[in-house]
Amino acid sequence: MRKLLRADLYRMYHNKKIWIALLAMLSAAGMMISMQYSGMDYEVPLSRVIFLPMTFFGLVIAAYVGFFAGEDFSDGTVRNKIVTGNRRTDIFMSQMIGVWSACLVLYFLTVFVAVSVGLLLFEQNVGAGEIMTCFALGCFTVLAMGSIFYLISMGIGNRSAAVTVCMGLAFVMLFLCLHTNQILAQSQYKNGVLNPHYVSGVKRICHELLHDMNPMGQIAQLSEMKYLSPVRWIVSDVLWLLAALGIGTAVFGKKDIR
Repeated sequence: MRKLLRADLYRMYHNKKIWIALLAMLSAAGMMISMQYSGMDYEVPLSRVIFLPMTFFGLVIAAYVGFFAGEDFSDGTVRNKIVTGNRRTDIFMSQMIGVWSACLVLYFLTVFVAVSVGLLLFEQNVGAGEIMTCFALGCFTVLAMGSIFYLISMGIGNRSAAVTVCMGLAFVMLFLCLHTNQILAQSQYKNGVLNPHYVSGVKRICHELLHDMNPMGQIAQLSEMKYLSPVRWIVSDVLWLLAALGIGTAVFGKKDIR
């Protein structure tokens, strides 16, 4: 297991795809910061900037994981690992840990750049404790997101198909996030009159649950540094992780590797 993990991590960080993914995230951070700094006629608070670049994370990591995991099937690496006597569970877990590592590195560096530049340019309206709380919640989100895309990629076993399906799912999650966010953002009253688009009761609870279970919904909350329920957020992500591990090892263990 240790040899597999060492080899996967070495290949991951010596592969140009992770640097392309990092460049994409840092470019997104630069673009978002520039837009906030030059496009507003008032002083923008730091809370609106720190995690805003993460809105692109789902799309970037979907493409990256699809390429990384799918490539192992396309070039015969997975077959060779099995032929040399490695257990399928170990192969799956070592690559899963590698994906988690990549997600955390991309996340950390993107937020680090956003915070470093943001402290110089924007109104400092949040403390270190609040930033660290949101950062910790974001760690769960990126791990869950990476796990979902890795599960799909290993289940498909083809690089092109894996990237296509992962990107498609990322867009579905994004559109679902936009839908639930639009509903939950409605205020109960507008100009002193009850807003007919405001939802309450069980219907609102269901929309909040969907928003928290969707990693893209969590990213939307993270970008505003506001969250509905930290406990539900973490539990949802842990369930995604466990589901990916359980389903992934079962499917990969029976998969016909050619």
